Amino acid sequence: MLKHKLQHCIKITIINSNTCTQLFPNQIVSEQQSLVVMKKLLAIAVSGITYLRGIFPGKAYGKKYVEDQQVMILREEHSCPGATQILQW
Repeated sequence: MLKHKLQHCIKITIINSNTCTQLFPNQIVSEQQSLVVMKKLLAIAVSGITYLRGIFPGKAYGKKYVEDQQVMILREEHSCPGATQILQW
């Protein structure tokens, strides 16, 4: 049941220059794929919270899109060791 819901509800894309790639698979058929999706969703949640609270500077985030909504995702920034530490978790 969960696989079916995820398959139809999650459409997250990364926009790079002129290319558009899907961040999540269309269908989740294994436990490993499910784990990867959950890790990505957790990364989106933690990044969103830290961005909205202003915990790290803006340069520690990259832009990605969920449907047509822009989200800020933590990225490895050498001048911001706290962001790098969270990414290593």
